[in-house]
Order: sequence, then C-alpha cells, then structure tokens
Amino acid sequence: MKKILILTSEKTGSGHHASAKAIEKKLQDKGFETKQIDVFPLMGFMGRLMENSYIPLTTKAPMVYYFCQRVSEFFPWYIHSHMYWWLKDNLLKIIDEYKPDLIISVHCMFTKAISHMIRKNNLNIPFFIGVIDLINPPKVWEDKKADLIFVPTEKIRDSYIRKGFEEDKVVVSGFPVRDDIVKAEQIKNTNGTINILMVNASTDLNKNLSFLDEMSKLENVNIDFVCGLDKRMYEVLEQMQNNGELKDNIRIHGFINNVNELLEKSHILLTKAGPNMIMEALHSGTAIIITGHIKGQESHNYTYVTDNGFGLKCEDPKKIYKTVYDFINSGELTNCLTRIHSSRIINGADVIAEFTEKYFDQNNI
Repeated sequence: MKKILILTSEKTGSGHHASAKAIEKKLQDKGFETKQIDVFPLMGFMGRLMENSYIPLTTKAPMVYYFCQRVSEFFPWYIHSHMYWWLKDNLLKIIDEYKPDLIISVHCMFTKAISHMIRKNNLNIPFFIGVIDLINPPKVWEDKKADLIFVPTEKIRDSYIRKGFEEDKVVVSGFPVRDDIVKAEQIKNTNGTINILMVNASTDLNKNLSFLDEMSKLENVNIDFVCGLDKRMYEVLEQMQNNGELKDNIRIHGFINNVNELLEKSHILLTKAGPNMIMEALHSGTAIIITGHIKGQESHNYTYVTDNGFGLKCEDPKKIYKTVYDFINSGELTNCLTRIHSSRIINGADVIAEFTEKYFDQNNI
C-alpha cells in the first residue's frame, strides 16, 4: 500500500486543514495510506509562534500581518530558507519513520523548503503542491521543482505558465472540498424565510458588530453567526445574547464542526474572501456576499464570486442592509442561486486523488 504524507496547518485559518482532510479522504478512497501532519510545531518555538500568532494578528493587528505578508512577497527565498532550517531535522525524522511514497503540501510555507530538503537529502520522493488560493496566490506558493502543482482555476495556471512553470506540471484541479459539503440537488426555494449564514464577515470586531446590527434590521430572515476561531468575537456576542441585546432570530456559534448543515439550509453566506468558505458555499448551492478580506492575502478573491454571478461584494457595514435587502427582493438572489446550481464546479480533492493514482502508475512507483 502506497503511503502519502500530507503537510498542513491546523491554526492558520480553517482552509488548510479542511483542504487536507478533503484530499486525505479521497486518497484513502483510492486505497492509499495517509498521514496528515501540522508542520509548524516541528519548527519548535518559532513555528509555534508563527502559527499561534495568525488569528491574533489578522483580527487585532491586520497591518502588522500585512507587513509580514509583504515581506514574504518580496523575499520568498528568505522565508523558505528559514523554514528549511527550522523544520528539516524534525520533518526528516517523520519521513524516516513513516517512509512516504509521496509528499503533498497544502500550505504555502511548505513548498520550496520541502522540495529543497528532498533533493538535498537524496530522498527520491515525489512532491506535490495543492494551491488553495483562488485568484492571486502569494509567491511563497511558487515552486518550479515540485513534481505536480494543483491549482483551483485556469487563471492561476496561466499566470504560472507565464512565469516559466512547465505546462505538464501545473494542473487545474478545482478547489478541494470535504465530502460532507453536499451539492444541493435542487435550487433553494426563496419563497419564505431567508436563512442567512455569517461566518467571520470581517476580521475586525467592530465591523462585525456593525454588520450584524444592520443585518438584524431585515425582516423575514434567520441569521446564524459563526465566530470560528475568533474567541474574542464569540465572547462579545455571547455576552450580548445573554443580555438580551440580540434578536431571537439571531443565533451565535463559536467554533463548530457542522458548518455543512448550516450551509445546506442557508440561502446567503456573508463572509470574508477566504477561498475555503467561498467554495464550500458554492458546492452547497448558497449565494455569497463578500464582506471583507485579510489584507494582502484575499483581496482579489471576491472577483471569483462577482465575475461568475455567484454573488456580490459589500465591505461597508453602512451599505449591507440595502445590499442584502435589494439582493433578496429584486429577484437577483433567485437568479444567483439558479446560476450556482447549474455551474460545473468540480471538487479538487477528486482530481488530486485521480492524478496521484495516475502518477504512481505512469512512473512505476
């Protein structure tokens, strides 16, 4: 049985871990043995600091995060060289113990550092990268030494080819989505109460509160607000709920494992431009309104939604009430749900698993 090692992160947003789980499930369905590891702790103090700082920085100090992200854009070689030295010893131990036949990374930090480590130590292990940014991936994703690179859109593939990547090494796979995010069998009915799901509409606490306040003015809607890993947001909203400051049609959730159930019944998702939530919503037949983005990381992802007619962008809390009201009452919500239902959005996890199987067969591994 072929062994596959999947490199990911559990605390730098939900997208990496969810994508890794989606890919892992499809690989297991193909008969592969898999092992998924969070790489940041392997780097010791610096790795744990980087991973644990992600949520605090993006929610409380976005400009600091933006500065760090800009540094990685201008000096990706510097980032990868440090990642290599921090993680190589512990990761080599895991590789020696597990003896994988293939390594797949779904995190941008574990790209060039990993392929360099494989070559330098003569490991002779194929290395794949699963890019999980929709429109404009940061430069740290780019690794021409990888054996295969899976990208979610044709636009990204074209940009990689222009940068000199070998055409047969860049595969448009679509975005990996977990099996429990089930594609809606029918177009969601908008004749009645509209269910609205809000998942971290913004990384800013005050903007989130403003968004929720404006959304509460809508009639004939139910609202589920998911705070995810943002504990500060959950504590504030839970206190407001306990004090009777929120309407009865608003439900507050912290970190949950049943977002698939909420998406299944939702007509509209309000969320920042994280690719994972965007694609999970589309697979579940849910329209999307992009209400924010992480500076320097997700700024262009909204175009995937707006250019395809899957929803709207509104990052101003003062305009969100009118935007959603008009979206529902103009009939555009129904049109949008129809377009989503008829779209041919593929699950990248299926494609990655199929190409992995073919790669082993073609290379007699």
